[in-house]
Amino acid sequence: MKSSIASLLGSAALAAAHGYVSDGLIGGTNYTFYQPYQDPYTSPAPERISRPIQGNGPVEDLTSIDLQCGGYTAGGVKGSSPAKLVAEAKAGDEVTLNWTLWPESHIGPTITYMAKCAGDDCTTFTPNTDKVWFKVQESGREGTSNTWGATSLMTAGNSGVKYTIPECLAPGQYLVRHEIIALHASYSYPGAQFYPGCHQIKVTGSGSTSPSDLVAFPGAYAATDAGITYDAYKAQEYTIPGPAVFSCSGSGSGSGSGSGAASSAAPVATSAAATSAPAATSAPATSAADDDEDCPAESEAPVATSTAAAPVATPTQAASDDEEDCPA
Repeated sequence: MKSSIASLLGSAALAAAHGYVSDGLIGGTNYTFYQPYQDPYTSPAPERISRPIQGNGPVEDLTSIDLQCGGYTAGGVKGSSPAKLVAEAKAGDEVTLNWTLWPESHIGPTITYMAKCAGDDCTTFTPNTDKVWFKVQESGREGTSNTWGATSLMTAGNSGVKYTIPECLAPGQYLVRHEIIALHASYSYPGAQFYPGCHQIKVTGSGSTSPSDLVAFPGAYAATDAGITYDAYKAQEYTIPGPAVFSCSGSGSGSGSGSGAASSAAPVATSAAATSAPAATSAPATSAADDDEDCPAESEAPVATSTAAAPVATPTQAASDDEEDCPA
């Protein structure tokens, strides 16, 4: 009976819009992130600090490369394809990521990882399935309450999700992977829905630490993990999946802490204007179980070309958080 109720609630949620990170506050300036319903239809394609995503739908297959950065490989959207720009940030800074308005039914945690870009160049770096990621932020369930990491994003005008770049982190270019895991249908696998996206930053400072507790995507999560297959409608503690949060003191905050610590980070960025694109139609859904029925299939998202040296991203006007997920 419980499964039937959860199934009905999960099915009802399919009609709701989902979401993605629309922009980020880095170094006190807003950077517009990849816009899946505009950028593929704009010529020339806008240059971004974030990598292509398939739209506002989820990834549900834990073995898919799409779990890494939110692509839709079957539809030609390679989410791990490098972006052209790199934002600059100081170690110890706080970054704010602003999501499009998140649906109330999609309760779950927010989690953020970082990976050092090989060759110190994120514009040519693809992680593949290598163990390169370390966790820098997590925010799960507050005890057994109905308050989750994603709860604040369900209110218009919210303050976004914040993560802090570890102060001891060695300088260089890093790929940041940020996600929400929606648990409204996670009572069995597949059921949990992953909404990841990746952006590129250059970390400055005098740190010298290179984290060693690294995981791969796919690979960091398993279907049997307590934080992946979970009855979110029960008053019970929640174990956040993945490794412990990296700490400069050498002691991670650990996963499965219920609420999980959220962090912040605000880097310093400079130059290279990214344009806003006119609204366009359509985007593919990552899974049949939760496709964006309001969005027709999307054509292949433009893949950013690599450049010898990553230009520093130019501040752009923040994208509106209440922009529609699917154009008319």
